Amino acid sequence: MTTLRVRSFRVWMALTVLAAGAALPAAAADKVTVGMIGSVGDVPIFISQDKGFFAKAGIEPVLEPLGTMTRMIAPLGSGQLDVGFGAISAGLYNAVAREITMRIVADKGRNAPGYGYNAILVRKDLVDSGAVKTLADLKGRKIATIGTGTIDASVLDQAMRSVNLTYDDITQTALTLPNHLVAHKNGAIDATLTPEPFATIITDSGLAVKLATVDQFYPNQQQAVTVYSGEFIAKRRDVAQRFMNAYLQGVRFYMGALKNGSLSGPGADEVIASIVKNSQTKDASLLKRFTPPVIDPNGRLSTESMETDWRFLKGKGLIQGNVMPKDLIDMSFADAAVKTLGPYKAPQ
Repeated sequence: MTTLRVRSFRVWMALTVLAAGAALPAAAADKVTVGMIGSVGDVPIFISQDKGFFAKAGIEPVLEPLGTMTRMIAPLGSGQLDVGFGAISAGLYNAVAREITMRIVADKGRNAPGYGYNAILVRKDLVDSGAVKTLADLKGRKIATIGTGTIDASVLDQAMRSVNLTYDDITQTALTLPNHLVAHKNGAIDATLTPEPFATIITDSGLAVKLATVDQFYPNQQQAVTVYSGEFIAKRRDVAQRFMNAYLQGVRFYMGALKNGSLSGPGADEVIASIVKNSQTKDASLLKRFTPPVIDPNGRLSTESMETDWRFLKGKGLIQGNVMPKDLIDMSFADAAVKTLGPYKAPQ
């Protein structure tokens, strides 16, 4: 074969290979069904989606706003949900005690010092009259939380213990978040334990006063967590790992936007725009004033507070069996993600 023919043959082969490659369809992304609260606390998920972290990891999240972790437990146990984001509850421990396999795999939000995402709000008329000046004045009063059987009860216990009282010195009731404002208005309750941004919305209304934030009496309380279903871990471990990698990228971008107890650091405008785009909170000015949660950029959990909350719920008979926080936690995905992403470096 002449030199010219050899060159022509090689060119033809190269073009054939390129044409064949161009004809191949792109690999489909792996769908991951995600249960979420549907609030501003879901911002790392929004960021990971908007900035393409999930797409680059070959992940297509299918978001299911379910409101509470309690509603996610059954679908996590059956494998209908791969991932759940929400507050820890007695139901989570009880489900695992019934051999419904799921694991807490990363942080989702805590009340870190200076970032009290949850606050105890007191009716303004009680403050104006001088009837309630400190946490000690809540003795014998009715306090609403989002639900019962959750760690909110333990948070109230810690609030009362900070003034030498206990949970038994107050009355807890459950109200949905929109009804926290209504209850302050009609006097149905004396106080509420309310997360942001509802805490700021209610204080802006003039109906209530922020008496204390959780970080002031219970610093680094682990409020929300990331949960993987047992089926997701066992059958799609590679996908689960790629999801974690992308999720922590979103967490890190979000954490870079925090400064002085608010969303005012580098990238804050982008974070706020993502929240406005993806959540029901559309007021950007509110998001510049509210207190955001802290999420560990390496996914680490505040296990000490988890153990404190577990002991309280167990002592109240709300947790059946002997499943403890250590039995629920699996940090292998977060640890592997950190090895891939490298050490977190806060923006200067």
